[in-house]
Amino acid sequence: MGIPGAVGAKLARPDRTVVGLTGDGGAMYTYQALWTAAHLGLDVKLVVCHNASYRLLKENLAAYRRDDSPDQPYPPFFDLTSPRVSFVRLAEALGVAAFRLVEPAQVEQALCTLLGHRGPALLEVVLDRDVTPARG
Repeated sequence: MGIPGAVGAKLARPDRTVVGLTGDGGAMYTYQALWTAAHLGLDVKLVVCHNASYRLLKENLAAYRRDDSPDQPYPPFFDLTSPRVSFVRLAEALGVAAFRLVEPAQVEQALCTLLGHRGPALLEVVLDRDVTPARG
């Protein structure tokens, strides 16, 4: 919902700064909205948190397995690897400027670049892939 929701919000409020936030799994369902943002020239900003997995599904499965089999491996289709998706290249292919954030020290500069860009722009934030199931 992060990408199309942000596009819709920008259409509804073109005078406001709109920043959409989504995970990479969610972005895989809705990346077509990037083309819409580019096609309409919307000045919308998007952030994709990229941990190369459907982490929410993993966390839900870990909570479900808590009592049954907590150490059972996750199904391979919960990972967005082989090939790993480059949201920078995907966004650029759809006409949206894109930037990648890898190191925490880059946060301020990356946000300034994202927010300072005229037109649609996407920031891919590379995150740790490890999932630690909640215990307790």
